[in-house]
Amino acid sequence: MEKTDSLHTLLQNQDHTDSIQAYYTYTERKKYLNHAFQFVSFAIKNDYKVVCIEDDSLYQDLLSQLSLVYSDDLLKNITFYDSSEFYLASNVFKGEDHSSKLLNVMKPIVSDGHHLMMWGHIKFANEKAILQQLKKFKDYCDPFITEHQISTVCAMNGFNTPAYIQTELLKTHKYFMTDDEITKSGIFKMGYYHVEEELEKKRIHMIEQQNRQLSIDNEKLSNAYELLSRQKKEYRKLLTELPIATFITKSDCIVYANEKALIDLELPNFEFIQDVNVFEIIQFIDHSIKEQWIQSLQSNQDFQLKEVELILSNGQVKTFELKSMRTWYQGGEAILHVLIDLTPYKVLEKEMIRSEKLNIAGQLAAGIAHEIKNPLTAIKGFYKLFKLNMGKEFYYKIIDDELNRIEQIANEFLALSKPHSNVFEVHSISKIIQEVKTLLETEAILKGNEIITSLQKSDELFIYCEETKMKQVFVNLIKNAIEATTNGHIFITTKLRGENVEISIQDQGCGISETTLKKVGEPFFTTKETGTGLGLLICDKIIDTHNGTRSIESQEGVGTKVTIRFPRVPNPLSPTSVES
Repeated sequence: MEKTDSLHTLLQNQDHTDSIQAYYTYTERKKYLNHAFQFVSFAIKNDYKVVCIEDDSLYQDLLSQLSLVYSDDLLKNITFYDSSEFYLASNVFKGEDHSSKLLNVMKPIVSDGHHLMMWGHIKFANEKAILQQLKKFKDYCDPFITEHQISTVCAMNGFNTPAYIQTELLKTHKYFMTDDEITKSGIFKMGYYHVEEELEKKRIHMIEQQNRQLSIDNEKLSNAYELLSRQKKEYRKLLTELPIATFITKSDCIVYANEKALIDLELPNFEFIQDVNVFEIIQFIDHSIKEQWIQSLQSNQDFQLKEVELILSNGQVKTFELKSMRTWYQGGEAILHVLIDLTPYKVLEKEMIRSEKLNIAGQLAAGIAHEIKNPLTAIKGFYKLFKLNMGKEFYYKIIDDELNRIEQIANEFLALSKPHSNVFEVHSISKIIQEVKTLLETEAILKGNEIITSLQKSDELFIYCEETKMKQVFVNLIKNAIEATTNGHIFITTKLRGENVEISIQDQGCGISETTLKKVGEPFFTTKETGTGLGLLICDKIIDTHNGTRSIESQEGVGTKVTIRFPRVPNPLSPTSVES
């Protein structure tokens, strides 16, 4: 084929006694749009009318470019039809019907005495006998186009137009266009489709039959190519925008690194590390881990470390989670390395540990102060009684017990870093309650309250407990009842309920609101002006270590009832227990 000049030059130099008819097979949208712009611009400059049968999206882009150069009045010379609706409205390309449709578009324009140019993007489905339909289409349209010297460009997608279709179209078009050049068609034959020979019909039918599958395969390959190209772009975009440090190595050399990798490794730019050995960039504090990493990579195994310290090029030490895995990059095997910067989390973790230590120390100090206040109150009260010569020998034992309790609490504070082992033994719950009542009775009387006990036979209610801790629980609970009540009664009841020993402490105090009741037991939550908010929390922990349960019922203005249950154990001094 003879190569010619550009489309614009060809249009400028055309013989006005003849017309240009070109078949255009395109593959690149940008170049295709440029050719369409040249074609329509030539028509507008020469005051020709233009029929443009094109994809709507592409026509809108074409119109946008034309509007930058030509006025709206000049752009009215263009008549536009959507190619899909024009050719595929019935989903079938019919040569006779579509040629009539096209002639009906061209005839009125030519009849009005206008010069006409036509840019057409022909579309057809992959149906059988398409070549026969194209033959009919050209058979009807070509005489009119030739007679009225209409310059045309017939465009088809080069990706999905079969070669045999292109060959036949070159026989009816003077010029063959691609995205990059224009040549004269070497097989152009004037009036080719007017020769209807039986042999030619059979040849065309055979070509269509043989190439139908090729057309389908070509479309599949084209779709696969577009899909692969899109996937590659998306994969690259994913790596680039991923908010995790990622880089790729080939033969231990870095060939790719995203922006996050440069930031986390504190590198100036990619050129600084491109083609550099990865073992020079990533330096482990622990050299044994580095050896494991290298060995894994060289043996084609994936490698992962949940936490590893790396020395950066600026000497800073950072903590990362590292994962290296096999992948494919730029046509060859490669290794994808992912680094998650854990440094901010490690700093936060240290701060949280420090804060937790301070919190525990604060809770412990407040709890100890709270617990020491109770026995001191009792000792101070009995001491005042002694001064008034009202003491009894029984009070000496209580004072002695409370001093021992203060000593134990102090020892627990000193033994913070050393485990404290409680001594669990079988004790009578009624006896413990009676001793606590004696301890707090004076405080109750000072508030005008009376403590009333209803204790089941002591030989029936035994629990396995640490006596001092159990007294600590009941001192807290009964003391709370005393403080909540003025000139009232505190009822303490012990009884057997199934396999459990049940203790209830009920007061006639102010009660607790439903909202406040939900918060009872939370650390540092208190309704008392001088309270620490740790008393009930400590009680709950002691009850829990004794396999017990605690519940609270309360009504504002009526009072509060606390119920505790512990597993019952047999009386160790009973005959049955001794025999066992």
